[in-house]
Amino acid sequence: MRHAFDLGSDWRGVAILGYTLWAFIDCLLRPANAFPAVDRQTKVAWLIFIALAGVFVLVGGLFLGVFSAVLVSYYFVDVRAKVLAITRNRAR
Repeated sequence: MRHAFDLGSDWRGVAILGYTLWAFIDCLLRPANAFPAVDRQTKVAWLIFIALAGVFVLVGGLFLGVFSAVLVSYYFVDVRAKVLAITRNRAR
């Protein structure tokens, strides 16, 4: 059975999957109490969102792959940035 992203030959699928894995590991390393402190979903919710994005890349096709990239980009640009800002301010 071929998936829409054939990870063996499609560099886009591999790139999005790597991006998703990076986001998942990054989310694991962030403190859980920082997520609600910046008015975002909980850490567990973000881990589930990002894990689902990884599954979408593997089985979902181009549309879900692009959706996954957008979701992970939102995590990095908005959620992670705010979590980093609040955790850096607490360290001072």
